[in-house]
Amino acid sequence: MPQYPRFNALIRVLTGCAVLASLLAAQTGFTQTNDTVPRVAYFQETIQSDFFGDDARAMGMGNTGIVTGNDGSALISNPANLARIRRIELRFGLSHQRVTNDSRIIAEDQTYSSGLFLRKTRINALSLAIPIPTYRGSLVVGFGLNRVNSFDRSAAFLYPPTLTHSSSLARETETGGLWKWTAGAAMDISPRLSAGLSAHLLTGRDEYNWRQSATSDPSSPTIDEEAIKISYVGVSGTAGATYALSHLLTAGVVIESPTYMAAEETWPGIFDSLSSYSITRPFAFGAGLSGETGSFTVTADLRYTDWSQLEITYDNPSYSSQADEQYISDNLREALSWHLGAEYLLPAQGVNLRAGYYLDPLPVANHYIESQRKYLTLGAGFLFDRVMVLDVAYVHGGYELRNTNPGQSFEKYTSNLVFVTFGYRT
Repeated sequence: MPQYPRFNALIRVLTGCAVLASLLAAQTGFTQTNDTVPRVAYFQETIQSDFFGDDARAMGMGNTGIVTGNDGSALISNPANLARIRRIELRFGLSHQRVTNDSRIIAEDQTYSSGLFLRKTRINALSLAIPIPTYRGSLVVGFGLNRVNSFDRSAAFLYPPTLTHSSSLARETETGGLWKWTAGAAMDISPRLSAGLSAHLLTGRDEYNWRQSATSDPSSPTIDEEAIKISYVGVSGTAGATYALSHLLTAGVVIESPTYMAAEETWPGIFDSLSSYSITRPFAFGAGLSGETGSFTVTADLRYTDWSQLEITYDNPSYSSQADEQYISDNLREALSWHLGAEYLLPAQGVNLRAGYYLDPLPVANHYIESQRKYLTLGAGFLFDRVMVLDVAYVHGGYELRNTNPGQSFEKYTSNLVFVTFGYRT
């Protein structure tokens, strides 16, 4: 069994990378109790502020978009920006993800190191925006499908020997994500003020596997092996507004309602059982400011969520919520992320150059964090024949987790992401 169960479960669950096997594993065996099984509900539901990103322009500018998202991505970032779309727009996006895991366990002055590498290429976004003819101002409706959270992850842990077995190597793999099916609309309230609403249907799945062997030889005896599958269905809504403070400066605000999700979880091969529960994720708030002068644009976003208000309800009445409420109160925190981006237009070439930076704090107790999530971004946009736009972005960053009781263990995750978005306007 993993020798650092509470650390592995707490951090991966709260960072959207759950390690259920570690959470439920005892030092001498696997047990199922009314206190441990409900921790399943922290599997991916927290999904904290880990917004994966769905638009290459926004990601190239530090994952901004509350003010500058003037394409189909507005359905997610701020529906009020739909009002800026003047022609029918079809948008399609892809993402390529590379994540490196480096793990260290320090025990009795010895360091046990291991790690894994993950590559995934996914369809990331599809949207259609349609302006409605109006006598004055703007009215635009939009429909979209966006992959907003990614569960794709892998990790390896080399554990020191114990009294019962020699050194062991554990491997985790996880795949899946959450999608938002969205319909929205925006209009100009006045020459300076635009407002919009969008409604979201969330669907998704998560498949998790853990295998721990006595040695690094895959054919060696298995100490622990688990597989878990979860499916999700949920609803939420987003409201937003933008206001032109001057011809150079624009401000925006956005509010996302609590997200209500139902989860159904199966444990094939372990208990061969199924459990169901519901999750209520808290309100999310955002504000942005963008300045434009000539060919140069600068933008900044702030986003806030208090994850200590997360709520979980179990279909099985024998699972008490008191322990979970205490768990949330002790370990979940509020998170304020901030994002900076810039864009420079080369008009003769029809090219936009972009750069950005953002800090997306993990909403967990500080003593579990060695370094916070930080990302540098670069991007470019290309205009073809005045009707087609190709945006690309590169994102580099990561974070490191720690645990000092018992022993010392560290987990470092480094991400390299590429986003490509193609847009066509008639």
